[in-house]
Amino acid sequence: MLPFVKKGIAESKAGNPQGTIVNFAPDRSGQTVVEFFNYDQVRCSEGKVIESSELAKIKRFEGISWLCFFGLGDVEMLRQTAETYGINPLSIEDILNPDHRPKLEVFDNYLLIIVKMIDISEEGRLTSEQVSFVIGENYVLTFQERPGDIFDPIRDRLRKNIGRIRSMASDYLALSLVDVVIDNYFVVLEALAAALEELELTLLKTPDDFEGRDVHELKMQLFYMRKISWPLREIAAALLRTESPLLRHESRVYFRDIYDHTVHVLETSETLREVSIGVYDLYISHISMRMNDTMRTLTIIATIFIPLTFIAGVYGMNFENMPELKWAWGYYGTLVLMILVALAMLAWFRRRRWL
Repeated sequence: MLPFVKKGIAESKAGNPQGTIVNFAPDRSGQTVVEFFNYDQVRCSEGKVIESSELAKIKRFEGISWLCFFGLGDVEMLRQTAETYGINPLSIEDILNPDHRPKLEVFDNYLLIIVKMIDISEEGRLTSEQVSFVIGENYVLTFQERPGDIFDPIRDRLRKNIGRIRSMASDYLALSLVDVVIDNYFVVLEALAAALEELELTLLKTPDDFEGRDVHELKMQLFYMRKISWPLREIAAALLRTESPLLRHESRVYFRDIYDHTVHVLETSETLREVSIGVYDLYISHISMRMNDTMRTLTIIATIFIPLTFIAGVYGMNFENMPELKWAWGYYGTLVLMILVALAMLAWFRRRRWL
């Protein structure tokens, strides 16, 4: 094996039977924190799940329940969740795989949606986290790799009974969460577009201060955005086509809105990626022009010194029968000749606009 190749998720999965519930995340330590909301049109309660035995009790609650799983370290908790809510072990295996491709799977008693939640760090780097949604008849389960998310607006709407979220079924809650994920894509794309514009202005105004690796890194981030946007559009299209009874008729109009947003995200990321490629090509052209200028300067210097070297070589020969060698002003005359030749060549270069 090559020294720079590291064993990872593939090694952990190799040889295991299908549906084996194993944590494939790089950081397999830590706890799984579970928070829940339970609500209907007139009330809303929230809390935390301390023991896995509480999951069955929450399932029997009336109304709609939303359970948020932060962290995937407690495999036993996730196994108990799968048994309580009738989740296929294959789905739990996909949930525990942090590098899974975004997808939609339809089962008899639930839907599984896996997407990527992205954000921009304070250093301007793209961060990504897998979020899995399990949508049942009267519940929605969300699984995240670590605490912290972008779903606080949904929590506020539940607490304050804003909009129609508390009067709709679980599929509306799920599409609201997915819509927040997609809307955050636009925030990230706007930040990447601003960074790309700043790089382009730097390249045009002060090209010597431009760092090529910055635009290359930005291009790779946009490539990743495009990579995760393609399956997101497939998910939105599949939601429109599926005949699952878990997706109510009154909610399908909102799924069409999600599909339009995913298409917009895909088109925007593709456009920005093409612009980044253009900026990178402009940077390469600038480097080539700067190299050409350097080579032209060196060529002109070498061309000027060629006749001067010839003159110095002629009068450097050790022959006695050279009249100029005995001339009292021969040295100064030779220097004047060399200076006149150099000035004449510079004038010629300037006339030809080579300088």
